[in-house]
Amino acid sequence: MTKNCVKSIKLDNGLTLTLEDISRRISEDAFVVKALFSIEFKVTEADAAYAGLSLPEVIKVLGSETARFEKLLERNFISEDQKEQVFEEVSSSFLATGLTYLSHPSFTRGVVRKILVEKRGRYGSLPV
Repeated sequence: MTKNCVKSIKLDNGLTLTLEDISRRISEDAFVVKALFSIEFKVTEADAAYAGLSLPEVIKVLGSETARFEKLLERNFISEDQKEQVFEEVSSSFLATGLTYLSHPSFTRGVVRKILVEKRGRYGSLPV
């Protein structure tokens, strides 16, 4: 599996959405078509405050000053002659429905909060 950056889109909130084609061959004549959408951003004090924590606490839990949003869409057993068409359909469908959400000014706050919930549980305490 090799990553192939298809496009980068500058969003209204200043972030950059990256689309990568990470499709791979699964048999002689079939592929699993994978489109990876990602946004990497630096966590701010406002993001931390939205989660009810200080910036140093959030950085400690995340292990970094940056956070990453990823969305992977995939379709299995796609023939080689349909691979590009299916990738285009999957990616354009996500962009048509998701750009407003991804471009929202408070998008990063929600992502940070979601990552924290995944790492420590909805009502869990911070790891020491």
